[in-house]
Amino acid sequence: MAEIPETLDGPQKLVFESALNGSPEAMFMVASFYHNGENVPRSEEKAFEWCLKAAEAGNVNAMNNLGTMYGSGSGVKQSMESAFRWFSRAAEAGLPDAQYNLALMYENGLGTEADPNEAGKWLYRSSEQGYEPALQHITRMYRK
Repeated sequence: MAEIPETLDGPQKLVFESALNGSPEAMFMVASFYHNGENVPRSEEKAFEWCLKAAEAGNVNAMNNLGTMYGSGSGVKQSMESAFRWFSRAAEAGLPDAQYNLALMYENGLGTEADPNEAGKWLYRSSEQGYEPALQHITRMYRK
């Protein structure tokens, strides 16, 4: 079991305790502590570990971040297939930024076969929620 770093102060210490007690939101926050080096040594590997715990516990933002981490190889070996799977889970749960990321994966054939219909479907779902990058992407498509 992970130990609470001595460098954490009151609120961060409470968040870490909540993460150790199973809170998916707190796990995601701990991942952010390590990613940003907030009162702990910066560590992409530990950020990945905590993000994975949060995602497996159901945190959709963590699922989306895992997709990004796998896609860039941040804290983990790069795997476009794993990025695609995590973006898919978060997109199915309704997260607009994950829907946009999944659309890009389909559009560019990353981690899956390129599929313009699936790309369009996910781009539309993201834009319906007002996600600005999706709206801008659609605008650029129509200008071509």
